Amino acid sequence: MQQLLDQTGYSYKMMPDNLIVIIGTNPGTASISVKGHITDDLGAAIAGVNIVEKGTTNGTVSDNSGNFTIRVKDEEAVLVFSSVGYVTREVAVKGLASDIVLERSDKKMDEVVVVGYGTQKKVNLTGAVSTIAGPELVKRPAANTALLLQGKVPGLQVVQNSAQPGMENASIQIHGVGTFSEAGNNPLVLIDGIQGSLTNINPNMIENISVLKDAASAAIYGVQAANGVILITTKAGSKGRLNVDYSYNWGIQKPLGVPKLIWNSVEFMELSNEGINRTGQNTSKLYSQEQIDAYRNGNGSPQYPNTDWTKLMFKNAPMQQHFLSVNGGEGKTTYNFGLGYLNQDGILIKTGYKKYNALFNFRTQMSRVVTFGSNLSFMQGDRMDPYSNSENLILSIYAQHPLWSPYLPDGSGHVTSKAYDFETTNQNAYAVMQTSKDYNKAYGISAISYVDVNIAKGLKAQVKGGVTYNTDKQTRQNIPLPTYLFQPDANGVYNPQQNYLGTYITLTKTQEEDVHYTFYSTLNYDRVFNGVHHLTLLGGYSQENFRYEQLAGFRRDFPSDKLLSLNAGGTDAQTTNGYDYEWALQSFFGRVNYAYDNRYLLELSIRDDGSSRFRTGRRWGLFPSVSAGWRISQEQFMKGISWISDLKLRGSWGRLGNQNIGNYPYQNLLDYGTYVYDKVTTGVVSRALADADISWETTTAAGIGLDFSLFNNRLSGTYDYFIKNTSDILRAAQVPAFVGMTAPTINSGSMQNKGSEFSLTYRQKFGEVELSVGGNYYTYKNKVTKLGAEEIQNNKLRREGLPWNSWYMWQWIGVFQNQEQIDASPKQQYTPKPGDLIYADVSGPDGTPDGKVDAYDRVVIPGQYPEFNYGFNIGLAYKGFDLTVFFQGVEGIKVYTDQWGYGAFRQWSPPPTFWRDRWTPEHPTNQLPGMYVDQYLPVTAASSFWLQDASYLRLKNVALGYNFNTGLLKKIKVQNLRVYFSGDNVLTFSRFIGDPERVITDNTSGRFAIYPQASVYTFGIKATF
Repeated sequence: MQQLLDQTGYSYKMMPDNLIVIIGTNPGTASISVKGHITDDLGAAIAGVNIVEKGTTNGTVSDNSGNFTIRVKDEEAVLVFSSVGYVTREVAVKGLASDIVLERSDKKMDEVVVVGYGTQKKVNLTGAVSTIAGPELVKRPAANTALLLQGKVPGLQVVQNSAQPGMENASIQIHGVGTFSEAGNNPLVLIDGIQGSLTNINPNMIENISVLKDAASAAIYGVQAANGVILITTKAGSKGRLNVDYSYNWGIQKPLGVPKLIWNSVEFMELSNEGINRTGQNTSKLYSQEQIDAYRNGNGSPQYPNTDWTKLMFKNAPMQQHFLSVNGGEGKTTYNFGLGYLNQDGILIKTGYKKYNALFNFRTQMSRVVTFGSNLSFMQGDRMDPYSNSENLILSIYAQHPLWSPYLPDGSGHVTSKAYDFETTNQNAYAVMQTSKDYNKAYGISAISYVDVNIAKGLKAQVKGGVTYNTDKQTRQNIPLPTYLFQPDANGVYNPQQNYLGTYITLTKTQEEDVHYTFYSTLNYDRVFNGVHHLTLLGGYSQENFRYEQLAGFRRDFPSDKLLSLNAGGTDAQTTNGYDYEWALQSFFGRVNYAYDNRYLLELSIRDDGSSRFRTGRRWGLFPSVSAGWRISQEQFMKGISWISDLKLRGSWGRLGNQNIGNYPYQNLLDYGTYVYDKVTTGVVSRALADADISWETTTAAGIGLDFSLFNNRLSGTYDYFIKNTSDILRAAQVPAFVGMTAPTINSGSMQNKGSEFSLTYRQKFGEVELSVGGNYYTYKNKVTKLGAEEIQNNKLRREGLPWNSWYMWQWIGVFQNQEQIDASPKQQYTPKPGDLIYADVSGPDGTPDGKVDAYDRVVIPGQYPEFNYGFNIGLAYKGFDLTVFFQGVEGIKVYTDQWGYGAFRQWSPPPTFWRDRWTPEHPTNQLPGMYVDQYLPVTAASSFWLQDASYLRLKNVALGYNFNTGLLKKIKVQNLRVYFSGDNVLTFSRFIGDPERVITDNTSGRFAIYPQASVYTFGIKATF
């Protein structure tokens, strides 16, 4: 070793545990290089640890294998090791061992969790709070942050309602459906204490997320917290060296769950004729044998194609993401600046999304007493949407026939309407997408500033103000398309049909904008008395103001489709419209936390909210909560049980509110109108009734939970049981039709959700192999406890004692095989034929079967809500390699699908391939009825035949990565470098035909036509400089 160093001016010295220290022998350049490896108390490597030479800004960061190298002044230097979730250590270089062990802060009771208006030690929490760290969140790449929460938090249900880029419309519920009013079930989302959007924020900018699930943890937010609260903390800088982080990933999206339809023209025509002949309906739409033979002999030629419209419209699509972060700190100032870019093409042609994110967090200690900070963020989203909307566009794809192509086969470029004049179909989706435009440009800006003041020992004050501004600009252009029959007449002429989208080029421009002002101030007192009495007091005031405005304009008669300004169109038939609304919320709140000897925990909170959405005298509501905890593991009688690291029992009760009731429904409104009294006269009229005494929806929740850590924290978990009752639900009153006016909004109705959740994590190291296994389980039962008269909405029932919108329909029990069976069965409501569905006679006017099937025979069928949700993950690490596997699933949910993409010949759409196994006289079966056509009620009537089991288990993500050796990286000035390959939605186990995650569960029409889900395969790289 010394021979290698002789010509360099350096020498070396052996330190304890074989640590080698390189020493500069030139006094003018005296320095030593220190290398080491950082692990946790279980021996697992820790990446991203900040290592700083104490008293300087000299520092570095451990790589993904836990290795580090740093040059310090001399052997007397002290290194400070710090990382989120671990206890900070200071170690002198002179006594430094090669392996640095950091203890987890939960073991030292120092891990803190973000809660309402502050933080608490995790061990002292008495409410149901789950957390997700930023590094855990970004283990899998995704375009929408909300989707990264799926399957990660027990009690939190996330459903991706669309895979359309920029319009995923994720549905998020905490502890189930809490109300059936327009107030909705979405949780409150706060970003750095100010209301924001999960969709707008880049996940790489998130430090951690806290999910407040019960009333005790959420009551501090009062009237906005009935559906739970999601708290997001963005990344801040830390003192030490300047870090530059860069990540990039490129992926390919593949359509998933696109229905497999019959795209063979001859088979389509013969099945259509079979359905017409069997049902006796729509006989004018029969294909002649000559027409069928022409396609049979044409054998897929341009004139007689077998067009698969799904292959024309859905494609593999690329997506890429970049993220750059510059962060650090010096002296009393820290900073973090991040830039994100997403470019995502849609798997549906001519759709896509580009998103730009920027974040700047700044904090400086202005004096020993005052600290100032500011968080600024910006988002721009440029989205290209399907014309009209994605559902209608995709519906029209499934309604196309294989008999024609998008354009005539003569090379003219003329758009095809259909092959023959008698056919029924929908608009030519391919041609429409090539011409008409639907552009959306959205901006989101958030500016937050705060001042922290240390008034006295244990007494702090904070004043925070923020404003968020969002605007969305939509430009929709319709271009008329002359269309023609695909098959020429006897003279070889392609006959014209009606235009798609009218006769004029039209342009509609819509702009929506909202601005939300938030101001709050808090005073916090935190002291420990006599070493055992820990008291924390919080008091605060909050004021919010929100305003929304929409403006829209329409013109037609544009001379060119290149003109996208409204003033270029004609003034004939021009229209404008717009509306706006605003509301304000004023609040006072407080919280008391008391802990005795870290064993007995108590929390009390209260919030008094006043909302402008209610009339004077009804605006204020009080929302209290109480929770308590017992850290059993801290008791003296537990000290001898070494395998129990921590054990805590907790319980809570609280009351929350919901003010999202629309715009001042308590007011009596007058509309302008005309009436005839001798002559036509203009006047005003009241069209709706109003109840001036409406007030909050109120949610009262109680729960009990258990937190535990075993075997030196290797095994840890939580269990929670909850009951949530929502009362005074705001809904339309049940009034008879003869009243002649719209029903008023009233406080009437209640609902209950009761359930439990469980999570478990295990970590262990076996030699050089690190293993982590985790899972969570969540179940709840929904029940309407007060409604009034039952309500039937198509195939759904609203009745006290049942889940909201329970499935309600005839019970399918088989298929009629012959006329003798029909004659011997109870009389069906619609005259059946052999091959039609059999519906069960289960009741009658007196509650017993009466020999006929009618409205009395409809039954409640379980499955509107899942029996349970679950997720589990496995992680392995060996030397520089790491592998993670994440599964997510839902069990016991049923979805009603009977139309485009699933049923046969809805709007004459091609049947799915599974209809090849239909009933025929030669192929008797009880699994599928005989072929039918649109609106044939003996088959299409609402019944359990159309209820699919949408339970599934999905390999949501698998990722394999490699972390490069730091010794090699230092030569190119790189601290850490990781490459990885990731797959999303890789494998699905389900009986559902199609994609079980991609269905409309609230749509009674049974549409299957939705923007498909995608499998995504991604290669990525992450580097720290």
